Formats: sequence, C-alpha cells, structure tokens
Amino acid sequence: MNVTDCFLVYDHLEIKGHPFMVLACFRESDKKLIYIRYFDQSRKSLVGNVYSARVEKKVPGVGVFLVIPEGHAFVKEKDAKNPVYIKRQSPRKELSEGDLVLIQIKKDAIKTKEPEATFSIELSTPYFVIRRPGSGVSFSKKLKREDRERFSQISLEKSSLLIRTAASRLDENELYQKISSENKKLEQIFSDGKNHTSPALVFEDLDILNTLLTAFPFAANRLNVTKIKTGDTDICEKLGSCGEFYKDEGLSLLDLYRIRTITERLLSKTVWLSSGANIIIEQTEALTVIDVNSARAKKSLPVSVNREAAAAIAEQIRLRNLSGIIIIDFMKMSSDDERGQIISLMRSLTKSDFAKVNVEDFTKLGLLELTREKIFPSVKQTLTSVLHRDIISDVDAQ
Repeated sequence: MNVTDCFLVYDHLEIKGHPFMVLACFRESDKKLIYIRYFDQSRKSLVGNVYSARVEKKVPGVGVFLVIPEGHAFVKEKDAKNPVYIKRQSPRKELSEGDLVLIQIKKDAIKTKEPEATFSIELSTPYFVIRRPGSGVSFSKKLKREDRERFSQISLEKSSLLIRTAASRLDENELYQKISSENKKLEQIFSDGKNHTSPALVFEDLDILNTLLTAFPFAANRLNVTKIKTGDTDICEKLGSCGEFYKDEGLSLLDLYRIRTITERLLSKTVWLSSGANIIIEQTEALTVIDVNSARAKKSLPVSVNREAAAAIAEQIRLRNLSGIIIIDFMKMSSDDERGQIISLMRSLTKSDFAKVNVEDFTKLGLLELTREKIFPSVKQTLTSVLHRDIISDVDAQ
C-alpha cells in the first residue's frame, strides 16, 4: 500500500466569541479533508497527564474511582490491573480505598462522566509507544517484514514497546536514540511519582509537535504528514522544521481551506449529494439515525442513490466523529442481493476509518445497523456542549 502525503492546518477558531483550536488534515494531492478535530481552549485537556491519585472507592463490575487535584477520575474494571503503588493502606490486600497509585488520563471528561484513566503509563510518539508495566516488543501490522527484521534487536526492560509504521522512515540508530530518550522520560515519571504523598500532577506532556502528530493514527492509515500550517507565530516556532507560517492580510488560513464552511456543514443535519438526493443525520443521546432521501433526485434509481449515500455517510461518520450505535434508513431495496451489496460497500468504505467500525446487518424493518468505537467526542458534542446550542451559525476565524 502506498503512503499518501498530507498536511495539517492548526489555528485559532472563534465561535460565538468562544475560543477553539482546530486541527484539520488534508490530502496533499487534491486538498481533500480527511480528519478534523476541535479543541475547546477554555477547558484544558488532561489527556496524557500522569497523576498520583488516591483510591476513593471500588465498585465491583464497574471500576475504580479516584481523587486527583482537578477532582475525580475513573478507571474501568478491565483497565484496573497491575497498579503502580506509591502508598498502600495494606500490603496484604488488593487495591484498597485510600491507596495512592499512579494513573494516566486517556479520555477527558464528557458531560457528566469523569475523566477516564488507566493504571498503565505510556508515552506515545509517531514512531512508537512505550508502556509500563509491560514487557516485550510488538510491531504495527502494517510494518513491512524487512523493517521488523531491522528493528528486531531493540528491547526494553520493565516496559512494553510497540513500533509503529512510521518507524520505517528511520534507521536503527535513529529509532533506538528516540526510544532511549523517551524511556528515560518514563523512568523519571516513575521516580517523581514515588515522591508524592497526596494526589498531585506528576507529568504533563507540553510537546505540541508530538501532540499534533499523534492526534490521529496517521501512520496506521499510511498518511505521511509533510508540514503543519499555522497563522500563529508562537505555535509555528514550537513546531520547528515541521511548521509553516501562513500570513496573508486578505485571506486567513482558515478561509483559505474553508474551515468555517466545513464547520457549518458538519453541524448541519442535512447533507446534499451531487444527484440531488440528501441524507439527514440526527444525533441523540442513545444513538445516531441517518435517513437517505431522494429529495430532488427524482430521476435517479434507488440503487444508485443508495451507493452515493453510502460514500457520503462513511465520510460524514468519520468527519463528524459519530460513535456508538448508528442506524441507517436507505431507500427501499428490492432484493437481498442489493442489500448485500450495500453492506459490502459500507464495510469497504469504513475500513480505513481511524476508529473501529462494525457494519452488522439489515433489520427486519430494513434498517442497516452499525457501531463505531468512541475515541473522541463528536464535533457536535465538542462545539454545542460549550455553547448550549443545537446549531451554530456564527463561525469566525481570528
């Protein structure tokens, strides 16, 4: 599979006077949008932070609730294994209330849910992931055999190492030096953590370049980030050789790449197709419902409208970052063969999604069911939860 060059746009976006940062990934060849994320500047993300945290309570079958300086965090039961203790209430018991342990935040708080954490601590770069506790070396499934052989002698003590696809661009010495540097940082985190006697921040990753280059699984999807464009001089300086400063008095960076228009469309329920048909996307608390309508495509056959709609739906699911249960009401199909073709098409279209998508089957009522892994909040959740509005009609670039 060939590697596709892409570039990132990272800049300030103001919506109804509220500050956001937007990160958009475009394909280099045709400037097509691949991914987009919004970051609320008034709410600092805790993802990646390492804390000494005090166990507040354990709930069997649910997980562990802990106290951190910002409030509370939650570790799911499946992630509540092999905790690194700083202070134990009893050396004979398993994890107990009052124990002080190391945790790392992996998901920010969403609505009423606490930030989600894990007892394993990891440092992630575009080239590899180091995790502790752990052991052994593994490789990305997309890393070629010759590259696996080149890196087969690399190993770590006390930690597991995942070598990513992007490591293929490095020679053995370069990769080893980067791994050694991050491993020393991990050692320091554990050393610092042992010095705390109460809930406290132990580590915060302030490397903006690494943050942006790991915001999406670029390498796993064979995407090579060539540059990061920004209109902020301070950010550009921090990005080093990867940064490209944009300045044009007549046309802002976000206007150049139509980010404001894209944002408006991603918040709209209706998506028009080139045939004149449309899809209606309704997000609810429980699930997302998508309806395919012929609308103005009166002369188009249902089968062609459904195929066109399937491509648009797969793209909208990815760009809007829809997750959970998704129900699609395609135009009526006359045979199982047509339905089978749509299922195969949806599976093919969602195969490259950065989140895991399971296309199930049609129900007795003719609705297609699928589920998508939740990694980030949806675009609507991120933007409208802050502004308490269903539709945002005033998007301004700073």
